[in-house]
Amino acid sequence: MSIENDDNFTFLYNEQFEKIPLLFRFSRKRFIASLIVMGVFFIAGMVFMSLFYNSGEYIKIPSLGGYSFGFNDYNYIFLILMIICFAVIAVIAGWIVLSKLFEQRAFRKATELSNMIYLTQRHKRAVEWSNWKMQNRDY
Repeated sequence: MSIENDDNFTFLYNEQFEKIPLLFRFSRKRFIASLIVMGVFFIAGMVFMSLFYNSGEYIKIPSLGGYSFGFNDYNYIFLILMIICFAVIAVIAGWIVLSKLFEQRAFRKATELSNMIYLTQRHKRAVEWSNWKMQNRDY
């Protein structure tokens, strides 16, 4: 893209960017804050996973024939909290991806419109040059 279109592109990109809902406009601060929140929830999810596996108690059940079997009884509140933490991470990641897709779409539309303006101006200059050459020919 030529330097002449930078003003057009900037104007068109800002116009397309303003069409994105405010919730999906990411600044650097919002992106860093969301990464920090994701990190906190990831650490909390790992802690809840560890607590879940450490809460297991082996229970023996005697059976006939002298054999006994058992199973682990876990505290499932930790499992539920772990699932909630990882679900929050998935929602925030989806939010980030969706906002980046909106920004890419705005960039693509602005690029297409800016390219159309550039091609129109180039064609107009070519027609003007052709007309000038036709009017100033020596016969």
